[in-house]
Amino acid sequence: MTDGSPAAEPRITPERTFALVVGVESYEINARLNLPGPARDAVRFADWLTGTGVPKSNVRLLLSPLAGAGVEGLAKPATQKNVEEALFTDLPQCDGDLLWIYWAGHGFLDRRHDLLLPYADATAGLFAHLNLSSALRRWKSDEIAAGRFRRTVTVGDACRLDIGRLTGKFPQVNYPAGAPTRRMQFTLYASRVGEPAKNTVQAGQFTDTLLRRLEGRTLELATLELADIARDVQADFTVMRANGTAWQHPQFDIALGWDGSSLHGDAWVDGGRASGPTGGLVLDQVAWTELGQVIYEGTELPPDTYAAYRWAFEVTGCAPPMDHRLPSADLVEIVRDLDDRQGISRAVPLALPFVKHLASRAAPSPWVVAANGWVERTRERLGADPVPAPPSRPVEPTALHVRLTEEDDNSYRLQLWSFQGGWDYVGDFPNPMDLEAVRKVLTDHLLTEATKPARIEFHVPFDLLDVPFETWAVPRPARKGRGERAVQLGCRYEVVLRCPEEREDLELWLAKWQWYETHGGLHPDAVRDITDRDVSGNLTDELQLNASPVCVLADVTEELVLDVLEAVVDGGIPIAVWRRRSPALGTAIRTALDPDPPHALDVASLPAGIKRARVNQHPVALLYDNPGRVPLRRSLSS
Repeated sequence: MTDGSPAAEPRITPERTFALVVGVESYEINARLNLPGPARDAVRFADWLTGTGVPKSNVRLLLSPLAGAGVEGLAKPATQKNVEEALFTDLPQCDGDLLWIYWAGHGFLDRRHDLLLPYADATAGLFAHLNLSSALRRWKSDEIAAGRFRRTVTVGDACRLDIGRLTGKFPQVNYPAGAPTRRMQFTLYASRVGEPAKNTVQAGQFTDTLLRRLEGRTLELATLELADIARDVQADFTVMRANGTAWQHPQFDIALGWDGSSLHGDAWVDGGRASGPTGGLVLDQVAWTELGQVIYEGTELPPDTYAAYRWAFEVTGCAPPMDHRLPSADLVEIVRDLDDRQGISRAVPLALPFVKHLASRAAPSPWVVAANGWVERTRERLGADPVPAPPSRPVEPTALHVRLTEEDDNSYRLQLWSFQGGWDYVGDFPNPMDLEAVRKVLTDHLLTEATKPARIEFHVPFDLLDVPFETWAVPRPARKGRGERAVQLGCRYEVVLRCPEEREDLELWLAKWQWYETHGGLHPDAVRDITDRDVSGNLTDELQLNASPVCVLADVTEELVLDVLEAVVDGGIPIAVWRRRSPALGTAIRTALDPDPPHALDVASLPAGIKRARVNQHPVALLYDNPGRVPLRRSLSS
């Protein structure tokens, strides 16, 4: 990170302060979206800035007012071209220390919780918008010249509603961002996630309240005292909600205070004026300050982060979010989200079991000691209940690993490994054999070994993915008075296929598995369904574009199966399900795996689910290729 420590900060002066101020009332997309008030609020906010001494030439004011708003002709319209030119071309070239961004209008959250602000010229076919969250990431990175704009203050007087409320398509927008820097950012929202931002008498209730709190302060004091101002605004809304004149909950978000200290998120601290506890038990300032020494900005999400997030709700009895996804890619923001969702429970702050779970899954280290210490100190100081021990990581099933190395067109070298918490070498067979001989060796081994595996892994060349190993007949021992019987391998064991040697991009394969371990198998982006119309020469590129998906359900016709599997292997996808050849028309894979929708498909349950599907006469196969669980190659002659 580049240096930008608070100690090196110059004084805040109006002359070196710049601003983008936007108010959108009139939307081309649909008159029903028109919203009276934001343009006038934007003008009032710009007037406050210039009233503190900020030169008018430093303020980029963009307005799209309704007719009769009284502010027509004061500024250029808030179109995509004008906003992006100001925010990404014009302002970054200015030599300033402080940037204010103010936006009044509609706002929506996408699946990643990025705030999307539609432009005035958005159309019905395509909701052109500013991705404010992505824009702030860019402004915090080294895309902005060093020494400029060390502070950014953002005020969003906009709703934060789910994009699903609108019919139309929001294109994916992400602005290029470089390496993160120590620039400080403060963001103040008019409402919580899912709440509308109320307008009264054509004035945004939030902007009106904020401007009253800013009145009389110099620009420098207003900037440095933003956390206190935000809490005062929250206090004002607490009173308004109590008397029925407001319902929204303003929130502020700051990673570091202007003095470099860690600040907690949006919980209003009323200085003891309340008569008693009125809400859930959340983290206090001491907890946030100490947490900043345990979890650093930009820390990569560790494995089992989603499992820890979900367990925090389960162990405290709080209702978890409906969708199985993390609220952020930043650990501090996840803790902040947990604090926001505390509800009325005063037993344990959700953040404590979350951090304790993360520590329980990490390798022994000073960080684990520090994390557990933070949990206990915070719990004792807040008077919270003890945090139970987190559940252990699920034990991997015992497995027999069958490695086949091609010798010539029809024969293979065979090695067997056993997995019971670790790999044990069983043995190899030096003479090449055909697949029927392999089946007999495998059958003999399964009949004679006292310990039966739960899973059989076929470690094979790509061409053998087309071989239905799961249909191999395995005899059951004869019983007195009953003849020898046979059962399909895939109905007795979890049968999975693996192709480690076919993986050319090992980093991509590993990155996708790590994403799976971090976000879990229930994440909406974990699985991609592929049908015939999705199969093209670009499929590999599509699959490797992002860390997700990690699993493909190949619901394609027989002649396209190997094309999809080739894209799966080359695209780093570790898990795939497809139908074997069958004379009958195959059931849809999701239906075969879950005959009682709409249950979410859990990738982790696929090995057991495939076995269950085969018992139910669905001819499906599974590639399940964990890059972290491959036995070391052993010479066949040793």
